[in-house]
Amino acid sequence: MRTNKIKVLLVDDDVMLGSGFVEALNERGYDATYLTAAYGIEEAIKKLTPDVLVFDVEIGKENGIEVAEKLYKGNPDLPIIFISSHKDDAVKMAGLMAGGVAYIEKPFSHRLLSAHIDRFTRIKNLTPELQEQIISVGKVQLDTRNRTLILADGSIIDLRTMEYNILKKLIDCFNKTVSRDDLYIAVWGYETTYYNEQSINNYVRRIRVMLEKNNTGLEVCTHKGQGYELRDLIN
Repeated sequence: MRTNKIKVLLVDDDVMLGSGFVEALNERGYDATYLTAAYGIEEAIKKLTPDVLVFDVEIGKENGIEVAEKLYKGNPDLPIIFISSHKDDAVKMAGLMAGGVAYIEKPFSHRLLSAHIDRFTRIKNLTPELQEQIISVGKVQLDTRNRTLILADGSIIDLRTMEYNILKKLIDCFNKTVSRDDLYIAVWGYETTYYNEQSINNYVRRIRVMLEKNNTGLEVCTHKGQGYELRDLIN
C-alpha cells in the first residue's frame, strides 16, 4: 500500500468505461477522480492537483488533443496519458506532439493503465517505494505490481498471467537453467507428476519472440533435457 496516494484525474465521456477504471484505480491504491466532459477541466486541475491526467482523445464533440495541448502549456509538469480507440499513427503522433507522454489504445486492462501511471510517477519520484516493484534486466524492466514489461523506449507490454509467471521465474534465475517442472510450479503454483509440456513450450516460445522482436538484449536458451535459461544476448 502506498504511503502517499497518486492522484489521477481521468476524463472520458464513456461513463461505463470511465467509472469502471476509476473504481479499479481506487481499489489499486490511487486517489482517482472521474470527469465525463472537458468542461471545467482547468478548474478541476487547480482544485485536485492531480499527479497524472488520463485523457480521452474524443470527449463528446471536444477534441481531446486540442484541449490537452492548452492544458499542457499551463501545466508542463503534468503527465498526460491519452486513451483512445483510434489506431492511426497520425492521431498518436498528434497526441504526443500536444504534450502527451503515452497513448494507450482501447481496449486495455486496468493493469496496463496502472503501469503507465506508475512509470511517470516514478520518473517524478513522487513515490520512491514504487521502485521496489521494478526488476531491471537487459534493456528492460519487469513491473511486478502490474505484470507488465517496460521496454527501453518507454513502451509497455501487458503480459498474460502465464507469460508473466514464466518470465518472472526466468528473471529470478537469470543465467541459470530452470527446469520445466520448476516453470510448471511457477505458472500453476503446485507440483504434479503430469503436466502439458507443450503448453510450457508454447509460452516460452511467445516470450522468446517477444524478447527478440523488441530489442531487449535478452534471449531464452533451450537446454535439451534440462530446461530453459534467460541470459544476455550474445552478438
